[in-house]
Formats: sequence, C-alpha cells, structure tokens
Amino acid sequence: MPPRHPYRILHIITRLDLGGSAENTLLTAIGLAKKGYAVTIICGQSDNPPSRNEQKALTAGVKVIRMRSLVRDIAPIADVAALLRLWWHVVTNRYDIVHTHTSKAGVLGRIAVRFSRVKRVVHTPHGHIFYGYFSAILTGFFVWVEWLLMRWTALQITLTHKEMLDYLAHGIGPEEKMVPVYSGIELQPFLACTCDRAKKRAELGIESQHFVAGTVARLVRVKNHQLVIQALDILRERAPLLRFVFVGDGELRDSLETQIQSLGLESRVVFTGWREDVAELLSAFDLFVMVSKNEGMGRAFVEAQASGVPVIGSRVGGVAEVMSAGETGYLVEPEDAQDLADKIEHLYNNRERLERMAAKCREWVKPRFGHDVMIERIESLYRQLLQPSDGGPEARRCLAP
Repeated sequence: MPPRHPYRILHIITRLDLGGSAENTLLTAIGLAKKGYAVTIICGQSDNPPSRNEQKALTAGVKVIRMRSLVRDIAPIADVAALLRLWWHVVTNRYDIVHTHTSKAGVLGRIAVRFSRVKRVVHTPHGHIFYGYFSAILTGFFVWVEWLLMRWTALQITLTHKEMLDYLAHGIGPEEKMVPVYSGIELQPFLACTCDRAKKRAELGIESQHFVAGTVARLVRVKNHQLVIQALDILRERAPLLRFVFVGDGELRDSLETQIQSLGLESRVVFTGWREDVAELLSAFDLFVMVSKNEGMGRAFVEAQASGVPVIGSRVGGVAEVMSAGETGYLVEPEDAQDLADKIEHLYNNRERLERMAAKCREWVKPRFGHDVMIERIESLYRQLLQPSDGGPEARRCLAP
C-alpha cells in the first residue's frame, strides 16, 4: 500500500449495489485509496446483489460501514435515525472532505455535515429527479430542497454537461459550484472480452441466425421497458428473427413478463435476472437498447459501445453525450414506440451499416470514459478544495459561499 496522505475522505451513498452510482463511488474510492488517501464509505442496506467492486474496495483499504436506517424510500423514523447517526459519525471523526452521492444520502449527508466542523462538502447527484419520477408538486418540493442544500455545498459534480444545465434551468446554482465529470468505467473487461458469441447465445436459448437486441438495467418504471415491449410488438412481423434480452431484475419483472405473455412474445424475449457475466452477454448482442424516461449519464451505453455494440437510447439527460448519434447509435424520444421500432428495424435490415457503427464504438468511448480519467479529475478537484490558497481562481470558485 502507498503511504497515507494526511487527507481523510468520507463518501455517503444510499446503496452499494449493481447500479451505476455505486460503481462510480467505488471506483473513485478505490482509485483514491491506491493513491494513499484514507477513504471511508457509509451506505445503506440493499436487497439487490452487491457491486462487483466492493471487494476490490475492501482490498484497497477502503472502510465500508453499513447503516440499516439509511434507506432509499422516504421513511421518517428511519430517516431521522440515519441523520443522527451520520451526524455523530462525522463529528467524532476528522474528515477533510465529505462527498455525498444520490438523492437520499445527499440530503441526509449534507444536513448532517452542516452541523459539524467539516467545511468541504462535495455532492454527486448521479442524475436528478426533475422528471420521470414524481408528481409536479412533489418534484417542486425536491427542487426547493436541492436549492437549499446547494447553499451548504462547496462543489457539485454532475455526470454530464446536460445534467448541470438541468440544475441551472431549475434555479439551482450557482454555476461556479458545478463541474461536469463523466462517470468513469472499467473499460478493459469490455474491450478485451473474448467470449464465444455462439456459445453465450446458446446459453440463452438463442440461435446463431437471430438478431439479438438487449438491455442491462434495473426493471423499474423509470427505465421504460414497456416502450421496448411495444416496439417488439410492432416488429412482430417485420423482424421475425429479432430476439430481445432483458438483463437485470426489479419490482416490475412480474408485470413485464405478464405483458410479454399477453402479447404472445414469450418465445422472442429472455429475462436473465442479475448476472455477473455482463461483458460476455454484451458480446452476444447485435444492438443495445435502453430508452429510460430519465438518465443521469447511462453507464450501460458506454459498456455496450466498449463491447463493440451500437446503441439506441432516449433523448433524455446526458445520454446524447455518451454516444455519437448517427455514428455509434441513435436517439429516440422516450414515448415514441414507433420511432424505436423503426430504428431497430433499420439496423436489422442493414447489417453493413450495423457493422460500420460497431467498428466505431470502441474508438469513441476509450479516450473519454475510462475510470482513470475520472479519478484524476476528482482528485484534482479535491486538491483544489483542500488547498484553496494554492489552487488559483478555480479553487476559490469551488469554495464560494
């Protein structure tokens, strides 16, 4: 292990599971721990499988503390308990920076730190809840909460430029406190995957002549899987060799399977549940499709392109920033099943076009989205916060009241 810096970093996140926010947080913690920082993560419990990087974090020297009261949904008694426990932990430990992640942990963590001696608070929302989640009234309340908490935040790291602009459009600022940093990904497992494509398809009950489209995402409402099913219904006769693979699990699995059965599409759709072999599964795809109603960045798009798979995504959040539209994939509106079906059919019928797009995918993502790029950027921002007198105008801007 490298010698320890004098700097102690605390990350607070609601869950450490297979979601993109957990991977982002763990990769950041691992990278900083390997550089010698003393890093602690506080997280809640999750029913989903743990992130594959949690053991790597522990091996790198990251301390992980689980807090049962830190839950994802609004739960007043548990939320108060979590707030008090977070406050006590922060005031009894000497942290130089507290970095909160996601909505719930971001709210409770920043309130707890407000009443401690820590002055350098960083927040990464990992997307936002301005649309696709709640009613207008509840969304308005959450916007007001974010506006208030921004006053107590030294720096907010957004996953994309579009996410930053969404915050500013809702009056949450100032702009000088916000810095976009793309969510870094361990690209090598996807770039170097040598899986036997035919064998992996056979495991899924899919034959070699089939055109395979698929997605990797939690089966929850905001991921908009119903739109994919509508497109599959439209393509029933137009693309008879099309098969679709849903990788992931969640609260909507039963209803999605029921919808598939009611349409008579069960022979064309595979549900795999959570899998550890995502890189191998992606290598068996011809096309990746994820048409979320809201998306902070969409790490799965980067993983698919690193696997040499063209993508179709919805025109929301930062999705447009993680693909080269027309070159490595296409964008559609998140409610337009006909356009989605047309885009899938276009690539289904134009295999040469599909292959040209696939050839450009890896060269597009490799220089932009590696986790080492993210870690270097975040460490640079931390150092500017920790040494404002030596950090120049950008550091002073980060610490602006």
